[in-house]
Amino acid sequence: MLKHLSRIVSAVLLAGAVSVVPAMAADLQQIIASGKIRIGVPVDVAPFGSMDASNQPVGLDVDMANAIAKALGVTAELTPITGANRIPYLMTDKLDIVIAAMGATPQRALQIDFTSPYAALSEGVFGPDNINVSSADQLGDYTIALTKGTTQDLLLTALAPNAKIQRYDDDASSAAAFLSGQAQLLATADIVAQDIMSKNKGAVLHPKFIMSESPCYIGLPQGEPELLHWLNTYVHLGWHDGSLSALSQKWLGTNITSLPPI
Repeated sequence: MLKHLSRIVSAVLLAGAVSVVPAMAADLQQIIASGKIRIGVPVDVAPFGSMDASNQPVGLDVDMANAIAKALGVTAELTPITGANRIPYLMTDKLDIVIAAMGATPQRALQIDFTSPYAALSEGVFGPDNINVSSADQLGDYTIALTKGTTQDLLLTALAPNAKIQRYDDDASSAAAFLSGQAQLLATADIVAQDIMSKNKGAVLHPKFIMSESPCYIGLPQGEPELLHWLNTYVHLGWHDGSLSALSQKWLGTNITSLPPI
């Protein structure tokens, strides 16, 4: 992919498309000069990010982070993050980018920038078959566990502002609340629900209703156009050469061939 990326950048330069701006601005140049890129990844949202038996981070977002670092020719410095701190970490210069199954919203776009999407999932409310709920207005007295600051938090709060929502700091705590019976339903991603069922015998998390089809975006601080352009080029090439679809197939079991641009 790096070879293809170099060809595209060279072609753009020859065409004069960026003749009025420097080839590399400080944000991207500093990352390359430092020899590392600081990337926030989840470690509690399998299959996007979790810890393996050797206590090493694994998952779709971890693979994506390492691939980006390799394409840049730098080392990936991975930092575990949660839904609540991923945007603050970007805004306070603790990270260069965040790859954490993050959806783009108008509110978030006021604070950070997003690349084109690199994967996709569905956000919904899940639970056992004996709970007869098919829409947000049918939640009634059921308690729903979710992770605060996530896309599902924003969506469910808007759809059902009076629902009994229990918010937790991370996905592991949200899942634990559901599994222990503290909540009857769980608002999460379809892939996460499937992973919880596969790892917890007897757990039933079938979709009650889907709130949104949610592409996943890389987040980065505002005001770094060259880094944004490079990442978008990388993602664009990844869709065309099949590497992103292969990544999705490996971790999500789905072979996505296209996604709408941001």
